[in-house]
Amino acid sequence: MTNRRNFIRSTALGAAALTVTPASAILKNHEAGKMSIGVAREIITPKLGGLFMGYGSDKPSTAIHDDLAVTALSMTYEGNSVLLMSVNVCLIGNNLCEKLRLLCGESAGIPASQVILAATHTHSGPDTTDGGDTDYCNEILIPKCQAAAKAAFKEMKPATVGVATTESKVGINRRKLLPNDKVILGQNPWAPYDSEMTVISFQSENQKPVANIIHCAAHPTASGINTEVTRDWPGVMIDRLEKESGAITLFFNGMQGDVAPRMANGGSTGDIHHAMEVGAVAGIDAVRAYKNIRLYREEKMQIATGEVKIPHAPLIPLEEARQQLAKEEAGKPHRWSEDNKRILKSILQSYEKGETGISYFTYNQTLINIGSIVLIPIPFEASSEISFRFRAYSKYGHTLALGCTNGSNWYLPTQDQIPRGGYEVERFLWSGPRLANNADMHLINENLRLIENFTR
Repeated sequence: MTNRRNFIRSTALGAAALTVTPASAILKNHEAGKMSIGVAREIITPKLGGLFMGYGSDKPSTAIHDDLAVTALSMTYEGNSVLLMSVNVCLIGNNLCEKLRLLCGESAGIPASQVILAATHTHSGPDTTDGGDTDYCNEILIPKCQAAAKAAFKEMKPATVGVATTESKVGINRRKLLPNDKVILGQNPWAPYDSEMTVISFQSENQKPVANIIHCAAHPTASGINTEVTRDWPGVMIDRLEKESGAITLFFNGMQGDVAPRMANGGSTGDIHHAMEVGAVAGIDAVRAYKNIRLYREEKMQIATGEVKIPHAPLIPLEEARQQLAKEEAGKPHRWSEDNKRILKSILQSYEKGETGISYFTYNQTLINIGSIVLIPIPFEASSEISFRFRAYSKYGHTLALGCTNGSNWYLPTQDQIPRGGYEVERFLWSGPRLANNADMHLINENLRLIENFTR
């Protein structure tokens, strides 16, 4: 995973951020008391020759294996509207994400806070971090996302919804534990991963499939250090369910921070052939879940908004920060040198300004409820155990945490993983202002508090 260079302490997205056309002025086919949906897709494949964001980011793209896309699903119920957007890129930088939500909301006629923008996390796509491939973002990504947002609200029809789950072995825990107690990226068959795949399907009043959502968790890194543009394994899965159902399908990755695609090579990355193999298995799983849907119902849709607040860890002692910075500046440069130096300098600045008290990472949150389903955007690459705990603590049968959504911050491991270290923990400690070790529990409890705003 590449470095996230920017973070935001708080994101101010709301109706007051800009003037929008009321969604009711657009929704001519909307029927009172019924949920209406619309769906649209735009191709966002980059020009060849650009650098990838994930593995092999120093190598330009040489071919297109399959097109990247942004897929948008609009939903309206009793005057409330939301827009779900699934984008085939690795991560969307916080500032870019804020801009896209504002612009897409403006195009759709809804507040930016009601635009849910998710990156599927393919590592074989362009650099869409803040300060990344600005030409791609300005010329392709932004206008295509706006077009999809607008089109999704153009033709909306009443819809019923069905949901089912299945066990999928598309993923496997990637925190491989060596005999010397060192954690590296690989495959760990005895460590946890979320094997639950959920398919949500929408039908029109004449029982024709209109749109699907697939939710499961694993890094789209099967194609490895690859120079072909590709959606990686999720692309094969999406295409397979679309062929089976005849409906446009969105993919939302789950808590995949410590989950690799399950490949025969025993690693966390492979090549384009591995991506196709993993995708084929995932496609079979998705079709099985889809066919397990037994009942489509009229459901109401609800939106809950609020602020999520996670405490930062106490600053390391001043002298320790000075010593670590001196060591970084004198030592041999490595992949994370600039990150580490930036964080250490910010710690020293905090001491100089007297900012040594309790502080928080905050962001504005929007949750969506449809019947037994709750969608929880998570702007982190969080560990899979967090999915289990959300489902265990929630009163809703299908509580789905959407990773890499509405922002792009550092990894968020569970508290018990921190003592062992490893890649995810290193990035948690050094990619931004360090969060408290129990940030996972704060994240869960803050969102559970917002879920209480829904009425059954």
